[in-house]
Amino acid sequence: MSTSRNILRTLQDLITLGQKSEKFNRIFEGIRVVSSRKPGHIQCELDIEERHLNRNDTLHGGMISSLTDSVSTLALETIERKPLKSASIELSVSFLKAAKKGETILIDAETVKLGRTLAFLSVEFRNKQNNELLATGKHTKYVS
Repeated sequence: MSTSRNILRTLQDLITLGQKSEKFNRIFEGIRVVSSRKPGHIQCELDIEERHLNRNDTLHGGMISSLTDSVSTLALETIERKPLKSASIELSVSFLKAAKKGETILIDAETVKLGRTLAFLSVEFRNKQNNELLATGKHTKYVS
């Protein structure tokens, strides 16, 4: 089995484990790993369901913010010298367009830079059907 396939299987196993958790990692319910084209990168997809919506019947901003944190952390996990521990120190999201129930979003997360004590991560959210950019996120983590 290729290294790329092993990475994808490991990432999907981490997501599956999170889905079974009683803790916050249940946010991974419904997320599917699509690819990891290089160390530090992961692409996932999620079908938008009723439970993901806000009162305007669009994807909740808190869901996008949480996915920015969680999926970018998975991208960091694909690096060979991945940190043993990490903690978020900064997170920002720019919301550009709404997603609706029934749509599928692509979540593309990448490790921009991994330094001695900080990791800089970025995330793009796109509508899978038309490739429109929905949101972008930046995530900085302390690593050790």
